[in-house]
Amino acid sequence: MRKLLLTSAAAAAMGTFAATHTQAADLYVPAPPPPEPVWSWAGPYAGLHVGALDGDIDDNFDTFFEGKQPEPEGNINADSMDPNGIMGGIQAGYNFQFDSIVLGVEGDVSLGDVDDTIYPFVLTPADRVEAQMDWMATIRARVGWAMDRTLFYATGGMAFTDLEIKMDVAGGEARDKDTNSYFGWTVGGGVEHAFTDNISLKAEYLYTDFGKEKFSFFGPGREPPEVDGDVKLKTHTFRVGVNYLF
Repeated sequence: MRKLLLTSAAAAAMGTFAATHTQAADLYVPAPPPPEPVWSWAGPYAGLHVGALDGDIDDNFDTFFEGKQPEPEGNINADSMDPNGIMGGIQAGYNFQFDSIVLGVEGDVSLGDVDDTIYPFVLTPADRVEAQMDWMATIRARVGWAMDRTLFYATGGMAFTDLEIKMDVAGGEARDKDTNSYFGWTVGGGVEHAFTDNISLKAEYLYTDFGKEKFSFFGPGREPPEVDGDVKLKTHTFRVGVNYLF
């Protein structure tokens, strides 16, 4: 009887130990790994850009001899000029992100040498006309679709620039120039990819219509006769850039 009681007690003790061990093992659950952080485009950024600008100038100059416009020589088409060149500069902006939709605003300033020279028959066969742009700036909204670290976006807003036109006539015996400031609109699109948490690269295209401004040369009562007309300006810009994301 005593032997039976000892055997039963030992079995009960072993069962209690096994149950306690099993419960302890069941209570231990390894912590899951932390989730991958969700990439966000939200926040400020600033950077640099460089690219090619191709312009289209549509002009039609009139000549006036002593305030009168002769026919048929008075209406002289100085041909279209196509100033082109390289511009580079800085940009800065701020993004807001809602799920995959990214909304933002961006401003930029570009400097460069964009020009073209033609040799039209304004007053004589030796005439020369040069158009030049030295800077351009835009303020634009951006609307994009984010695919993790890649952002596809459309953009549009306001654009500003100055255009200078120089005119040499009669073999350079008479020279004059006029400069106008232009204010227009711009639209385009691009793609941007964040290669690190702070560095992104982008490529974009902008079409800009600056409208028209009036240019005048030599003035009334001067020699040679007065030349003036409306000059329409449009540009196509292809550029790449790098941003630092704060």
